[in-house]
Amino acid sequence: MPVAVSYEMGAEDRFETVVENLYKAALGDVTWVSAAALINDLIRTSGHSVTNFETGRGGERPRIHWSRFFVGTERRPDLEQSYFSSFYPHDEAVPRLLGLRDCELVHKSDLYTDREKKKSSEYNQYYRLYNAQDALYMGIDGPEDSGMIMCFVNSIERGGWGHDQIKAIRRLAPHMRQFVRVRRVLADASATSASLADLLDNRQLGLIQLDRGGRILEANDRARDILRKGDGLHDHGGELAARHKEEDGELRRLLAGAVPSLGDQGAGGFVKITRRRAPAPLILEIHPVRHMGALIDSRQLGALVLIVDLATRPRVAPGLVADLLGLTPAESRVAVAVAAGQTVAGAAHEVGCAESTVRTHLKRVYRKLGICKQTELVGRVVSLGG
Repeated sequence: MPVAVSYEMGAEDRFETVVENLYKAALGDVTWVSAAALINDLIRTSGHSVTNFETGRGGERPRIHWSRFFVGTERRPDLEQSYFSSFYPHDEAVPRLLGLRDCELVHKSDLYTDREKKKSSEYNQYYRLYNAQDALYMGIDGPEDSGMIMCFVNSIERGGWGHDQIKAIRRLAPHMRQFVRVRRVLADASATSASLADLLDNRQLGLIQLDRGGRILEANDRARDILRKGDGLHDHGGELAARHKEEDGELRRLLAGAVPSLGDQGAGGFVKITRRRAPAPLILEIHPVRHMGALIDSRQLGALVLIVDLATRPRVAPGLVADLLGLTPAESRVAVAVAAGQTVAGAAHEVGCAESTVRTHLKRVYRKLGICKQTELVGRVVSLGG
């Protein structure tokens, strides 16, 4: 059942309740339907949708990782099915939505030309079915080869969208990004239904539990092995620390935000940890944990640190990349190295050439593929693995 929140609660209390349930939903401790109902109540909208996509190849439409449409307190799979089966393949707004900057807001009417507003079946039929004539869209950058589009349906406030509603949407965006990142990490580790105790036994994912003071409570075997090696990340007297000064400062800032004093709701985030003896960095996802039900020692548990080792990401064969993307052998080797998380210096060391040569190959790859971002290259290469 969705969590009920009284509108008489203060705006800040309602926002913290939404964020707390959003972080719980990322770990599967509450249902996403409950978190979605709270979002509608907070924003004062009649409904919303969340769509997580993976970058498509060439001129293809992006591959949809998952999508959920909600009206009031109910999920509407009928609307999801209707849109993606009948409207999505021809929706003129899709390429424009993909071009949104991180956290950029746009009205639905601004996504269509005057001609499309007269002729488009998506604009004139589907959005009336969904009662979304005054919808707001927000683009949110996701991890590497993915992104997210949030759609907030009509405002239920008199006079339409107000300043406080827009402010709440913008404040919610980084927490939605955190939700998607953590769900993606757990999905890659086949752990979307795992309890916190199960995560400690997971062999694909490093996990560290931190107490309310940010100190290490427990770590699973994979995380302990990473800390023991001390390559980039180590245990400094019971506290997590990074070897590089800038990364250590960012790590400390995130940990302080995840386990704030005075019992306030924490905020999540991620940091890259570079290593000397490994070809790719570690990605640390810092995730607040609050009031997690009947979990053992939940009163002491403050945050989780999920550790993703990019060096263990499955590689796509360079020959396959060369054949399917039309690259030279040298270009494909560089593309595969970069897609695996390598820096320019790391790719140069792996391929056996100068850093300037790697940059030259990357420029040629971008030109051949018609792309301009490393995230797009990662999406193209990783998608070939399927």
